Amino acid sequence: MKETSPDGLLIEGSWLADDEAHRRSKEGAFIRPQSSFRRFVTADGSSGLPAEPGRYHLYAALSCPWAHRALILRALKGLEDTISLSIVAPWTTGFGWSFAEYPGSTKADVNDTDFLYQVYQKADPRYTGRVTVPLLWDKKTRTIVSQRIG
Repeated sequence: MKETSPDGLLIEGSWLADDEAHRRSKEGAFIRPQSSFRRFVTADGSSGLPAEPGRYHLYAALSCPWAHRALILRALKGLEDTISLSIVAPWTTGFGWSFAEYPGSTKADVNDTDFLYQVYQKADPRYTGRVTVPLLWDKKTRTIVSQRIG
């Protein structure tokens, strides 16, 4: 079922579909939220998380230009066998990005969720912020490594 609606966000772990009040300041300026998930993967792990085959999972949407960049980098670096992938449906619903059936999307993900916001809840049950793609998930520590901001 395709539905056009706001992207929504999580506030203290609870989904809020109508997020318009949280998008702009009183003066009408766009509010760019800070990301609470900004870790890095490095070759030796000395300045971030270690690069280990099979450890990371990428969430992306084929309709998102930011996710395109992550998908292109994954392909150019030859990481298709190293970083697993879930593709969400190309639209958001009243529950944000979903794993709805659509050509090119995946039905299930490594976290066995129906919506991307549920992945955020697994990482931090009290998370407040946007639910965005691309998203890099650490399967070993069961948390989000990095997300797109804004």
